[in-house]
Amino acid sequence: MLKPRRKIIKKELKKDPYIEFLAKAKNNVDENKTIYMRWALGAVSVLVAVVFVSNNLQKSKDAAAVSLGKALVTLANGDVDNATLQFEFVADEYDNNESGTLAKYYLARAHFNDKDYLVASSYLNEIADASFKLAQFPVSIYKMLAFISLENGDHAAAMDHYEQALDKADIAHQKQNIALDLADVLLTIGDFGRSLDLVQTVLDEATPRTTLHNRAEELFGRIEFSQSAG
Repeated sequence: MLKPRRKIIKKELKKDPYIEFLAKAKNNVDENKTIYMRWALGAVSVLVAVVFVSNNLQKSKDAAAVSLGKALVTLANGDVDNATLQFEFVADEYDNNESGTLAKYYLARAHFNDKDYLVASSYLNEIADASFKLAQFPVSIYKMLAFISLENGDHAAAMDHYEQALDKADIAHQKQNIALDLADVLLTIGDFGRSLDLVQTVLDEATPRTTLHNRAEELFGRIEFSQSAG
């Protein structure tokens, strides 16, 4: 036989923990309604600001990409002077995005080609640690820095830059060319062992009778001659 349900009196109902929690929560909201409203408005304001900044950043990126594209077209048409002016505008106006960084690369390249190594190295050092979507840019940056270091007689810095370029390179013939550049510097400072190791690796990997293989053979002969002369 089923027992009759026990009636819950009002006093017991009030002591129910869940009911008490809801009652306290309601009282807290009622008492601090103004504070909660301020918090809510603050959160909405932050969200609006984030969306606004994000939209502005995207517009800035789009404008920078368009300006950079125009500069590249000008350069492709052979108008180096006007292209340089356009790259300078992009570099100054959009300093903190990818297009601004690429503009600095092309400015560095232009000054490097003009043998203005002081200005070129200034731009190159500024973007050496930048993030690029294509590996060709950091490889080119470090190769130019290595060449400038050699021009300044700093073999240690040149070797560091060639090693950095070698680390960034992801194409076989590119790696082999940089390895031979590094081997040449090592030969110059008398480190025949490391130089020979690099050259031998290229000889083993490169296709015979190609420019790379011929260059490696020429370096191999210079190393052997220098070792015998020493």
